[in-house]
Amino acid sequence: MNWKLTLLAGLTAALLAAPMAAQAPGCPSGPSPTRAARMRYADMPSRAFPFGSFIQPYALWFTTPDSLAFDGSGRARPDADWRRLRAINLGFLGPLDPQYSESVYGIAMLHGAELALARANARGGFHGKPFALKIHRDSPLWGASAIELVRMDYRQHVWAMLGSVDGASTHIALRATLKLWVPIVDTATTDPTVTETRIPWLLHDFPDDRQQGYALADYIFNQLHLKHVAILRANNRYGRLGYTVFFNTARRWGKQPVMVLKFEPYATGFTRSLRELQQLGMDGLVLWCNARQAGLIVRQMRALGMRQPVFGPSRLTYPALIQTAGVAANGVVTVAAINPDRRDPKWLAFRRRYRARYHADPDAYAAYAYDGMNLLIAAVRQAGLNRTRIMDALHAYAMRSYAGVSGTAFFDYTLNNIAPVTMARVEHGHFVYWPERRSDWSRRGWPGCTAAAGR
Repeated sequence: MNWKLTLLAGLTAALLAAPMAAQAPGCPSGPSPTRAARMRYADMPSRAFPFGSFIQPYALWFTTPDSLAFDGSGRARPDADWRRLRAINLGFLGPLDPQYSESVYGIAMLHGAELALARANARGGFHGKPFALKIHRDSPLWGASAIELVRMDYRQHVWAMLGSVDGASTHIALRATLKLWVPIVDTATTDPTVTETRIPWLLHDFPDDRQQGYALADYIFNQLHLKHVAILRANNRYGRLGYTVFFNTARRWGKQPVMVLKFEPYATGFTRSLRELQQLGMDGLVLWCNARQAGLIVRQMRALGMRQPVFGPSRLTYPALIQTAGVAANGVVTVAAINPDRRDPKWLAFRRRYRARYHADPDAYAAYAYDGMNLLIAAVRQAGLNRTRIMDALHAYAMRSYAGVSGTAFFDYTLNNIAPVTMARVEHGHFVYWPERRSDWSRRGWPGCTAAAGR
C-alpha cells in the first residue's frame, strides 16, 4: 500500500502547489527565472505545500503558458460586421434582488460596470457603436446562471460577460460557456476553485479566499504568534469554501484550529456557540461570514467577557461591522480587497465619478467590476467581434500586471489575480489599512518584485 499512498500524495501536491513566476503591483516587466523558481502556484507559502515534508510532486499544474490552452477553431470564424449592429452587447450577471443576501455586492458590481461602460461610450464606443450592457439577475437557484448565459448568447448575442458573486453560480456559468464560448470576466466571487477547472474562458480579478486565507494565516500565526485559534463560520458555500484554505494552512504549520463551529446564514444569536468556544482557552477567533453577522458575534462575544482578538476575510471590511458591533468592533483585523484611503489618482477620479452618479462611496465590488469591464472593453476593441480572439486578448494578461482603480492586479497562468492583498484593523470606529507583508517574503517584499504594495 505504500506506493499507493506515495502516488496519492504526489497527485494531491501536483494539483495544489507548484513553483511559478510572479510580480508585485507596479512591476513593469516579467520576473527573472531565479525569482520564478522561488514562487509557487497561487503564491502559496512554502510551508503550506501539501505533503511538502515527505514527497515532491511528479507533475506541476497551472504553472505553464499552456495551462489554459484553447485549440478550438473559433479564431477562424469570420468577425461579425459591426456596421450592421446597433450596439455591441456585453452581458452582466449578478445578484440584484434585495431579498438575496449577496445583492449588496451585486448592485455595487453593476454600478461599477455601468460607469466603465458609460466612460467607454463617451470615448467613442467601438468604431462609433455604443457598448450596451445586457443585465441579468443571478439567483441562488441551482443552474440559474446557465439559463441566463444561454439567453445572453442566443437572444442577445453578447460578445462577453461580467459576473458573478456566488461561487456555485460562477462555476455553472463557466461550464455552460465551455459549450457557448462566451468569455467571462469574474470580478466578485472569492471561490478559489473557479480558476482551477482548466476551462479557458474566464479571467478572475477579485482577491479569492486562497489569497485571503494565506494572508490571515501568516498574520495570525507568524506575526502575532497565536497558537490556539478557533473558527466560527456561516453554513453556506461562502463559509464552507472560505475558511478551508486558512484551516489547511494552519494545520500544515502545526497550528491545528482548536474547533470549527458553523451557524445558519441568517442566525442572529451566537451565545451558545461562544460559550462553547469560551471553554477551550482559545487565544483568537476567525470569523467567515458577512459583516453584519460578524458585528453581532463580536458584540455578543465582548458581552460575555471574551477579549480574544477577532479576524476575518474581506466581507467583514464593511461599515455594517462597525455599525452592528459598536465599540466592540475595535481591534478586529480583516483582509481588505482594496484600500479606499490611498491617494492614487485613478482611484480618486473613479470615486468622484461614482459619488456623482450614485451618491455613495464605491466599495471593492464596484472597483473590481469597473476594472473588469475595462479589461473586457479593451479586449473587444483589440480583438474585434470574435469571441475566441477576445478571450485571447484576455489571456495576454497571464503573468502580467494591470493597474486599475482597485490597485494593481497580477494574473497567473490561470488568469487569477494573485497580487498581494491589503490588511485592515478597526481603530476608534474606522478601518485603518496597511499592505500585506507576509513573513515568508524577504525584506525586499513580494518575491516577484523588489517591494510589496497592498491594493
